[in-house]
Order: sequence, then structure tokens, then C-alpha cells
Amino acid sequence: MGPRGSRNESLGDKIMIGRSYSIACRLHGMCQKSSLDTPKSEPKGRHVILSMMVLALALPACRTMDLSPPVAPPSLPLTYAGASPGISPAGASSQAWWEGFHDKTLSSLVVRASNGNLTVAQAQQNLAAARAMAHSAIAGYRPEVGGIALANASTGSRVNNDFTRRPLQLNLEASWEAALFGQDKQVQKSADLNAEIANEDLMAARLAVTAEIATTYVHLRALQKRHADTAEMIGLLEKNSKLASVREQVGLSTAIETEPRKSGIEAARSRLADLETEIAISAQQIAILEGTSAPAADLFKPQPQPIAQANSIGSRPADLLRSRPDVRRAELAVAQAGAQVGIARSDLYPKLRLSGTIGIGAPIDHSLFGASGGPSLQVPILDLGRRKDAVAASEAKFREAGLAYRQAVLVAYEEASRALRQFNAARQRTAQLRMRLNRATAVRSSADILVQEGLEDRSKSIKGALDMMELRASLTDSIEDEARALVAFHKATGTAQQAVPPHRSERRM
Repeated sequence: MGPRGSRNESLGDKIMIGRSYSIACRLHGMCQKSSLDTPKSEPKGRHVILSMMVLALALPACRTMDLSPPVAPPSLPLTYAGASPGISPAGASSQAWWEGFHDKTLSSLVVRASNGNLTVAQAQQNLAAARAMAHSAIAGYRPEVGGIALANASTGSRVNNDFTRRPLQLNLEASWEAALFGQDKQVQKSADLNAEIANEDLMAARLAVTAEIATTYVHLRALQKRHADTAEMIGLLEKNSKLASVREQVGLSTAIETEPRKSGIEAARSRLADLETEIAISAQQIAILEGTSAPAADLFKPQPQPIAQANSIGSRPADLLRSRPDVRRAELAVAQAGAQVGIARSDLYPKLRLSGTIGIGAPIDHSLFGASGGPSLQVPILDLGRRKDAVAASEAKFREAGLAYRQAVLVAYEEASRALRQFNAARQRTAQLRMRLNRATAVRSSADILVQEGLEDRSKSIKGALDMMELRASLTDSIEDEARALVAFHKATGTAQQAVPPHRSERRM
């Protein structure tokens, strides 16, 4: 528990313990007095049972305090540190962020992965298990009824008026532990919070899978673009090598000048084979994310690179508190730690349990049927500080959970800011490369005209085309970096657009 209010709550605990013991002592005095005044014909334990029942009704007024106060997150600025002045956050949109790439294959992959990914399926089962446990979390504080049959063999005949000690018994037993200090509410609250935490784990799994699908798909399309450019480059290098061979044959160049061109062709062919391997690996990774071993055929059909849209950035730092699953999970963990403090504190107080048995026993002497029952009160007196140590440990865990929540917020803000910086840098680099490529294309068009008119050497035209290929390769890399940074930003801000409303567990009464 936090520093504030600890002294008041400690005083409140002492007052509650004092009241419970005072009530118990007064009832004990009533029992002693009644035992002297009660006629011998009345059962000796009747007043004891009655006093214990009165105690069961009186003690629930002394309940533990709710120990799950909200934890204030660290202060966040109005905008991310990496935000560009030229980009203003977009308004709320019902469109999922990956739809901003305008790629039907990517959208289809996200849907298939959401339905078939095995990590998501595991998180769903964990959520189902947590909800099932929350459904009956307070069953231990509700009346329990069970049946039992006993048969004990012994030498000689034995008949006992106490039916619970007869050799043959068939009993119906009932018991109830009274939640005197709000243990049931704290236990149920902890179980409900555990289910909500499992729900956030499911959201985090979906977010991670969606981001991984998008990142791998963007990389796959970039690899296919590099593969096509490398194949085109090999064709240009082969033409340039033939021209060099002709120049060597007519004596205009030497083998020393021709050999590097041949080596360049071999290097490009090796690079082409490596790209084919990387394409197959990326397609296989996407298939695993979909929960299958066979990549879809549409992945091997080259398509244009997905283009990141700056207007899809629509998150503010404060949105991290409600949209990022791990931040919400950390906040729920604080509340759950508070509930655990309440459970630990309730162990400091007396526990009351009512139990009874109705059944039949044989051999028969006076009566076949019988009944027994009564209350039991457990009062902690001396445990060498074990219960207090448990309270201190739970309070330390509560404070640790609060610090973890604040750390999760700061980490989320840093990741989002870094991704936004990377996106803005890649976006500027992409714009510059596009302008350079446009200028190079215009220059090459002029050079091609000169070559066609016989006013320029064809090898110079090929060299200009190779220079353009390098610019195109740089542009491919920059477009991929921009798209990957945008995916990283959406993952960092938690905008998965796949949230499932939290499920409140039903309670068995």
C-alpha cells in the first residue's frame, strides 16, 4: 500500500481486531453465566452455539478497507517527442490501421492470422480458464453440501448411540465459512481482475501477431521488388559485358577492363539466388503466423510495395493509457495486488465456520437417524509473525506493481516516440530519393536520344541505367523502412483495432 493513509489504515486494523476480541470476550462471559443458570435438562452447548451465531452476525461489520486505490501514471506531454510539425494527429476512425496501406492481400492475411494463429488461440484458452475460475471464485465462502458413506469393520458387536461413530454410516454433510471481513469480495475481485488481465494478454497477442504479419509482409514485397530490379540489373550488366568484349576484340580495351564486368554479373546472380531464399523464408514465416505450414499462393505473386500513409497516425501520448494492452495490464495488476493485500489482512482476524451432519448409522440401538453440528471459531494468537509478514510482503508487491505500471507507461511512450522519429526520417528520405530518381530518369531519357542518333556511346547509356538501378534500390529500402516504422508506431501505441470488450464473470451464489 502507498505511503498515504497507511497510518490510518493500521489504526483501523487495530480497532477492528479490538472490537472482535471484545465481542468474543463478552459472549464468553455470557456463556459462563448461562452455564450456571441453565437447568441440567437443557443441552450444555446450546448457549455456546447461540453465542457463536451472534458473533457471526456481529463480526461482518468489521470489514477490511478496499486496498486498490488508482495509481497515477507519470505525466506525459501533449505530443510525442518525435512528432513532425507537418503532421497533425488524425481524428478517430473506425478503419483499422493496416487498411491504410490499401493492400487487399495484407488485410486478408491479418484476418486469417487473427482466426488461425496458435499464439492467439493459446491466449484465448488462458482467458477462458481465467473466466472459469472467476465464475466460482467465492464458492469457498458459500454453503457446501456433500454426501459420505463409511463402513468400518471391527471384531465383536458394537452399537453406539452416537450415529457418527457407528460402523455403517450414510451422512449428508454441510459446511459454511462465514466471510467475516470481506474475504469473499477480495477473492472475487482478485479473480475478476485476473480474468481481465488474461483479456489484455489476448489483446497483446493479437497486436503482436498483427504487427508481425504486417512487418513480414512489407519485407516480402520489398524482397520481390529487389529481386525484379536485380534481374533487370543482370540484363544490363550482360549487355555492358558484351560491349566490353567487342571493344576488347577490336583492340579498344584490355582484359583487365573486361574482367570486372564479368565478376559483377556473377555477384548479381548470387544476390538473386539469396533474394529467392529470403522470399521463401518470409513467405514461410507468414504461413506460421497464420497457423499453417503451407504459404498461400498469392504471396509469391509480386505486387507493388505497400506505401505508408502519414494521415493514418492518429494517436496521442495519453491514448497509451487506454489503448496499449501491456499498459492496461499493468494497471490491472496494481488493482489485483491491492486485492491480495486485502486477502492477506483478512487472515489477521478470526475465522468462523459452521458445519453440520445429518445421516443414518447402523447397528441400530435407539434411533436410525441422527444429526450433529455447530460453529468453530479460529482466532489467530501466536504464529511467530507469519501473517504480519504476509501482509508486509503483499503491501510491498502492491507498491512494486505501482512502479511497474509507471515504468510500462514510460516504456510505451519511448517506443512510440522512437518509431515516430524513424517514420519521419524514412519519409523525408523517401521524398528526396523520389526527386533524385525523377531527375535521373529525365537525364537518361536525353542520353537515350543521343544514343539512338549515334551521338553517344551505348556503354554510357548502360552506365546511366545502372546508376538509376542503385537509386531505385535505395528507394525500395526507404519505402520499406517507412512502412515498417509506421507498423512499429501502431504496435507501440496499441492501435490494433481488434479489442474485445472485457468480460465480467458471472458469480455463483
